[in-house]
Amino acid sequence: MACVIIAAVSSAEAQFRYGFRLGASFADAKMKNAPGYAIVNKSGFEGGIDFEYQHPSSGFAADIAILYDRYNAQLKGADGNVGSFGRNHIEIPLHVKYKFWLSSFHDLFAPLVYTGPSFLMRLDDNHNRALSTNDIQPGWDIGIGVDIINFIQITGGYRFGLGNSVKSFTGCPDATLRTNAWNVAATILFDF
Repeated sequence: MACVIIAAVSSAEAQFRYGFRLGASFADAKMKNAPGYAIVNKSGFEGGIDFEYQHPSSGFAADIAILYDRYNAQLKGADGNVGSFGRNHIEIPLHVKYKFWLSSFHDLFAPLVYTGPSFLMRLDDNHNRALSTNDIQPGWDIGIGVDIINFIQITGGYRFGLGNSVKSFTGCPDATLRTNAWNVAATILFDF
């Protein structure tokens, strides 16, 4: 354990890093102007690869990730039937972060905040369903987390769906859908 900590501290000045992210997502989709219909939000998961650039002399960092996201929200009709409108996505978040390295912890621990846009790209074919969503659904992420020994990041945040995700909705032409979500993730990062 001591060797891992020493190796991580010596690489604390690294600028470009890559890693793997795995986490849970909790759909919080919101629908309006669709009388007789409701959204059933459930938990899902996400996972993929992450790339980070950390400015060597400050707490600023930027990252981009390519994630598979199981966005588990479904449409419930007036008859009680529940159907999918596309739950499998590739998500690409682009975040800027600020890490508050605490000198009292000798650069082993840093609370962080992040924000930035994200893009959900639907993988499911939903053209023959009552509710069809857009192929690309933009959002904005905010969150907090902690960076441990510049190697492990634990984060939690919220995704605000931007714009209307409805492409077409049979019988509800004015319906709006926001693909909001909560998420919690762990990322392990390595130096290039």
